[in-house]
Amino acid sequence: MKNKAGVILFGALAVAIAGVTIWNIYLNQNISQATASKQLQVTNDTLKQENNELKQELNEVLPSAQEQQKRAYLDTVKQFIDVSYHREKEGFEERKKIAKAIMDKELYAQFYPTETFDYGNTYSSNPSDLHLYVQQFDGGQDEVKVIAEFTNHLVIKEENVDDQTHDIIQVLLRKEEKKWIVYSVEELKTEILK
Repeated sequence: MKNKAGVILFGALAVAIAGVTIWNIYLNQNISQATASKQLQVTNDTLKQENNELKQELNEVLPSAQEQQKRAYLDTVKQFIDVSYHREKEGFEERKKIAKAIMDKELYAQFYPTETFDYGNTYSSNPSDLHLYVQQFDGGQDEVKVIAEFTNHLVIKEENVDDQTHDIIQVLLRKEEKKWIVYSVEELKTEILK
């Protein structure tokens, strides 16, 4: 009987040890998974924070001198399109002042031949959907060519005119006294859309 009791005690002890061991393995896996998950979350949060900091630094960094020049002449072309192809009585004087600052004298005289807006009160022409195409710009150049593509909407209420054209022009600029001046424009294509 003592032998039976010892076997039962040994069996119970073996089952208890096996149960505790299985329980420890289960808990260890859960703790490891939880720890790994927390580590991944902390790493993810840290990387997101670093990414945001780098984005902010990138936004604060000034563009290169070459990029600044490119932006300057592209801005001049955008202004040129606005002041030379946007025609209506409202804002005429302001556009005229801007045009004088960014065009050479001959081109200015071509787009603003008179002191007043002579097209009438119901005439308006507005460029939109502007796309600019640039020649290779290596910096240090004093002349550049830009191809501008845009839609121009012409309305003359008195004559029931409501037309849209697709225009492609070549704009030539040169640098004078550290600013870009438009000195020539060539129409490459004009197509009536409606």
